[in-house]
Amino acid sequence: MTDDENDLDESDGDEPIDFPPVERKINTQPYDLSVQTLLEQWNDKLLGIPEIQREYVWDNGRASRLIESLLLNIPVPPLYFSETHDARFEVIDGHQRVRSIARYLSNEFGLSGLRVLGDQKGKRFHQLPEREQRFLKTRSLRVVIITHDSHPTMKFEVFERLNTGGISLNAQELRNSLYRGSFNRDLKVLVKAEAFRTCIGTKTPRQRMVDEELILRFFAMRDSLEGYRPPLKRLLNEYMGKHRDADDGWLEPQRAIFTRTMTELARVLGRQAFRLIDTAGNSLRDENGKPLPRGVNRALFDAQSLAFSWVREPVPDAKRAEIVQRVSQALNNEETLDAVRRATGDRKRILDRVKAMVSALEAAQIEVDAPATLNAEA
Repeated sequence: MTDDENDLDESDGDEPIDFPPVERKINTQPYDLSVQTLLEQWNDKLLGIPEIQREYVWDNGRASRLIESLLLNIPVPPLYFSETHDARFEVIDGHQRVRSIARYLSNEFGLSGLRVLGDQKGKRFHQLPEREQRFLKTRSLRVVIITHDSHPTMKFEVFERLNTGGISLNAQELRNSLYRGSFNRDLKVLVKAEAFRTCIGTKTPRQRMVDEELILRFFAMRDSLEGYRPPLKRLLNEYMGKHRDADDGWLEPQRAIFTRTMTELARVLGRQAFRLIDTAGNSLRDENGKPLPRGVNRALFDAQSLAFSWVREPVPDAKRAEIVQRVSQALNNEETLDAVRRATGDRKRILDRVKAMVSALEAAQIEVDAPATLNAEA
């Protein structure tokens, strides 16, 4: 688990995603690509790296050994590309190899650490004998294309299974690669909103797109709470895919709802928002008396942001202290605390914690237009 995931202090559970037959469509197209063509596609931006991808980490020695393998005609693992909706390709497995090849053919480094071709040590591409230059440029690489018509759910599954490098991408980083478009761009703007940053407690977005995922959760749960069924990951994938190219007619109301909600949360709860702390700022304790982490809890974010999004009118300043007290009391309830800490993607736990936050507002005589499903099931 990454540090950012530890900061979120909860687990959505690891319920398996059910794949009905219609969602099992995955089309792949294998073919051989010459190194020369690979470089041309790279330089022409037809081939690229997903926006959030592992940094290039290979040193020149490791990159040189790849070039040596190509010169010796030693087989190398296949590359995996994903076809995008605009007929381009993204490298989803083989980033380090593609970048190493492009760097060498662009004369960015001399060969080092060679095990066989010691006579080529120190040579950049243009310094190789012409025969070796031609051989390298015409060397074939095996490529597997995951075509655009593959079902998004299976495409996400493939991304996850191939994403096994030193620093694996998390789910939101994968969505950022798979579902690029107007909605994704909006998430990157909203994540910088002053009121949201006040509640999160950092001036700039946290690493690994954890804050972008929080905002996605807000929109997805707010629109889909009534019919939601686990797993939560599937909801987020489908919601982001559905709205990837949304127009301003849909996006503008969403921005307004989010901005209004975060403004109220920042004004009423401030740094108390989304955290398992009492009115004095002390950490709440678990069933064993151990203090709970003080960082942003993403399940509590869901509950508080949804509840505040349904408030009819701005909360009166005179009610702020009482609401803080009511929220703290709600979190001291064993059932509510469980709902924000364990298997938080479970439908009942989602409804339980949202209902608890709505009830805290209503106890302070704040009018909340919550969906009927909360009273029916929670």
